[in-house]
Amino acid sequence: MRSARCLVACLGQTEGGGDIVELGVSAGESVLRQGEPVRHMLAAKVGLLTLRRQGPTGPGRAIAVIGPGQTLGLRVLAGQDAAPVDAMALTDARVCARAVVPGALAPAVSAAVLAECVRMAETLADWAAIGRLPLAVQRVEAALRSLAAAADTRRVVLPDRDVLAELTACAPETVSRAIATLVRAGRLQCGERRHIVVLPPVGADAALPMSDGGLSVARRDTSAADDAINRRFA
Repeated sequence: MRSARCLVACLGQTEGGGDIVELGVSAGESVLRQGEPVRHMLAAKVGLLTLRRQGPTGPGRAIAVIGPGQTLGLRVLAGQDAAPVDAMALTDARVCARAVVPGALAPAVSAAVLAECVRMAETLADWAAIGRLPLAVQRVEAALRSLAAAADTRRVVLPDRDVLAELTACAPETVSRAIATLVRAGRLQCGERRHIVVLPPVGADAALPMSDGGLSVARRDTSAADDAINRRFA
């Protein structure tokens, strides 16, 4: 959270701002809406936020997840006051908000803002790379490992299955089967309620399981594992 605290502190040097306010956000609650004017810088302090992009037609889709220390609303400092994405709490979260004036970028803030812009671009690129992995099971594991890294924990709360499906470019049912495959392969471990523990791979070059898990298990065993995972999404 050090980088976010540093950036928010720097924002005290912009003109027309106010005090920094810490807000609690419930899972599913929106903190930013695409196309609407942005008047606050928002820094995630606790929890995870989903970024969703709306297309010209049809529903939008989740494109990335950000965690503690990452900042939204940077475009307002450059005078671009329309939010480029929706941002919604994936888990219960806390965010720091500070009102800023569009285009009011003080020289002392420039370096911190540039560093955060680079970090956000890298985050979006990482999530885009996940969507290009060839197998659904690879995409699901990579997404869960990214969630764990963003939250700085190996114990991940499973997001809504539809959100995870959007992030991994596959069907919700495929997400369930992929998680069941990863559990059987020892890559994940089921925890209590909606929690999944992301286990370290065995060996630096441990291969990801194939779409059928690479395991000689009976279909009835696979179905049972799938059902157990599906219940966690309920």
